[in-house]
Amino acid sequence: NLECRNPVGFSHLPMASAPLPREIIKWLQALDLSFSIKNPKRDFSNGYLVAEIMSRYHPQDVDINSFENGSRLEAKVNNWDQLCKLFKKKGIGITKVEFDPVIHCAPGAATVLIYRIYEILTKCTVRANAPIKELMNIQHELPPFMRDTASKRLKDPEIARIEDNVERTIVAIDVLGSYHQERRAMKATEAPALIRQERRLRLGLSQEDLSNQQEHFDSVMIDEVKVKALQSAQLKKNEAQHQETAPVISKSSALLKAVTEPQACCAALARLQQPQVSAKPATEIMRPLVFTILQESEEFSKMIDTKKEDMVVSFMEQCREGVRDAGRQSSDTAPLELRMREIEETSVRVFETLAKRAELLVDSLTKSPAEFWKVWTTFYPALVDFSESSPIFESALFFFKRLGELMREADPQLTQQLMNDVALSSLAKELIRSPEKREVLCEVLYSYSPEDTLNHVLALRSLKEKVGDDMSVYVSCLAGLVQLDGQQKLLDDHLLDLYIYYALIAMQSAQPRTRVAGLSILCSVTQFSSHDAVLALLPTFSALSNDDWWEVQAQLLRLSALLLQHLASQRGADGAEGRGNEDGSASGASKPEEAEVTVDTMIEDVLNIVGRLFVVSNSKNVLQVGLSGLVHVLTEYPTLLPNYVAVLLGQTSTLRRRLLDEGGERQRRSYVHGNSTNMYEETCLPDVWPHLDIAKTLAMQLEAMQLPRIEEEHLEVLSASLPFFFEDEEADEWLHVFEKVKQHLFTSLVDSRLHVLSGQIIKKFWACGAEMLASKSREASRGFFTEALSRLYQQPAEHVEEASMLVFLRELRYFNEDLHAEVDSLLDAFNEEYPDEYKASQLETILKD
Repeated sequence: NLECRNPVGFSHLPMASAPLPREIIKWLQALDLSFSIKNPKRDFSNGYLVAEIMSRYHPQDVDINSFENGSRLEAKVNNWDQLCKLFKKKGIGITKVEFDPVIHCAPGAATVLIYRIYEILTKCTVRANAPIKELMNIQHELPPFMRDTASKRLKDPEIARIEDNVERTIVAIDVLGSYHQERRAMKATEAPALIRQERRLRLGLSQEDLSNQQEHFDSVMIDEVKVKALQSAQLKKNEAQHQETAPVISKSSALLKAVTEPQACCAALARLQQPQVSAKPATEIMRPLVFTILQESEEFSKMIDTKKEDMVVSFMEQCREGVRDAGRQSSDTAPLELRMREIEETSVRVFETLAKRAELLVDSLTKSPAEFWKVWTTFYPALVDFSESSPIFESALFFFKRLGELMREADPQLTQQLMNDVALSSLAKELIRSPEKREVLCEVLYSYSPEDTLNHVLALRSLKEKVGDDMSVYVSCLAGLVQLDGQQKLLDDHLLDLYIYYALIAMQSAQPRTRVAGLSILCSVTQFSSHDAVLALLPTFSALSNDDWWEVQAQLLRLSALLLQHLASQRGADGAEGRGNEDGSASGASKPEEAEVTVDTMIEDVLNIVGRLFVVSNSKNVLQVGLSGLVHVLTEYPTLLPNYVAVLLGQTSTLRRRLLDEGGERQRRSYVHGNSTNMYEETCLPDVWPHLDIAKTLAMQLEAMQLPRIEEEHLEVLSASLPFFFEDEEADEWLHVFEKVKQHLFTSLVDSRLHVLSGQIIKKFWACGAEMLASKSREASRGFFTEALSRLYQQPAEHVEEASMLVFLRELRYFNEDLHAEVDSLLDAFNEEYPDEYKASQLETILKD
């Protein structure tokens, strides 16, 4: 059943007459496949036969009916995807890299795969008569006029079947790159023979004379190579001895010889010649990717001549000038806004595509610093000309970060040198010019630095050299970089010393923004590393509590909240240690006591800072930051609760609702318009705070104030303080809270502004899962509820509409059987006490439902 034809070009190979060994042929025949194998390259490309083979060994895992024996690319891909899942499930080491050439009928790929499948399934090893790799290299054996051209390779039907334009272009680039690589290898192999042939023709020598001369030439060359090899060995020996006493230098440092000179600049780097390293120009790699996207854009097609060689540069120029060009075309029918949106969306697509295919650029950029300089100078203006909120800026930022991460994986030391010596100068200028972009641009800097402490210290020193004497800019950058170091857990003693040193200098600066950056550094150090070093600076930053600048106060509240969290943990640990040492010895009791006093003293000092800044009369922005920070320590420091609730009630409705909204999106915010204020992350308070403590504090304050009626902010805070589930152990305390606020709740129930909020609170109590709390709260509400209904119908113009009350009662009645009976009982009681109002109302319709 099995025929193995001799493909064209295989007649001279040892395996040509029998591409598959006899053992494999007999094995395939024994499997009784559905059709005979005449051309493995074609027959195995769709994966159907492979599925049949696997079904013989794993019949329970392979449903042959789910595979299609067709030649369409979709069928092939679907079949191999199913097989790939089977391979992973069964632990078969066949990956996409191995079967993808089979899909595209690559020469010899099917034969190689059959070998692999046979060896995996039968646990037998086949001794081939010739290397399988020869099947992949038949192009070398063909005469020049029979070899493939680039055009023929690109006309592969498998490429034409790819529907996505970008993916088809990427595959074509890969095919074209492989073709040129083969051509270079062929030229290197055939060059000596061609040179000898040319020499013979010029000198008129016979073939025998040429052979004799070549033997002499070969002997000389061998001697020369031997001498060079000896010299190379001696040099390697000397280098090994030198490395024992000198630091290790990257193997790519020779490429950066011109860069590391003190007078080096980007222009000199761009002119750097490297004859020993072959790197494909980055523009040739990017041009097809950019062209494919630009030809789909009507606006860019008008502005850019896609036939130009500098298409990538032209795209970047038009990307920067796109809005202006769109504005000039006012005579067009399309609105200006639509044209601008198309330019923006196309530019974002270009940067996203380049980021996804950034691995194609890594080899060229690591081999040639000049290519890195060209790519950086081409696209870096996108980080300069667009605002930090622009989608183009965000996509360009992602491209640079992705490119840096991939280059760092390929050659970490070279990548950092390229950043420090080539790109950091322009990056530092933008860091100075645009304070609002510093945090995200610092991420670009670290993307090109190896993730270890030493290299991050070197990056910080290089940044200091580029920024110069502008301490405010450098400290502001450190405030962003310390967060990255903390997230990567790299804050060791060396980095901590550096950050704390500059934070101490910054806090003594006359510029308020520099003081803010210094406090921000201390916040990050406290959050991600040791707080002991920060507590040592307590006398220094506590003096800033008298600072008038609002953001200094805000950062000081953040720092105080973080320190209180750590001090609470430390106090608990010291207390546990003290209880463990209570064995009657004097030494065992005295040491914990001294530590306890020290911690309590520091806690008192930090609470004094909070007490001076966290007051209702302070800036709303400062208090908003304090509310988000201090909510985490309310359980450990209950003395903060009264002031905390008072501050929360005093915030504007917009600020307060952002903190209380449990379903709202959490995002970092800037409280002041400008380019130099920090971003602050707001906390959802109900997710963190102690619910019962907040409710009890609010109830006590309402009782003490003796208000005739409560306002909307009181109901918002009370509603947010109620938990989703009430614990049975806390039922008595929650009932005590309800007793204190029930009069206010039912007064608000008939108020048009407060009806919804008060109704939600009442429903939470009446329908809660704690049965004792639910029943007693309903029982305690009956008289107040009847009185509220009487006010509604006696003075309807001043209260909520009756329809809203009917909706509220129906919702309660339909919630469960207990509430159904409770509502009916309340309506009957209202009918008995206020019969006239009941008859004039629509309450009877509820009982008839």
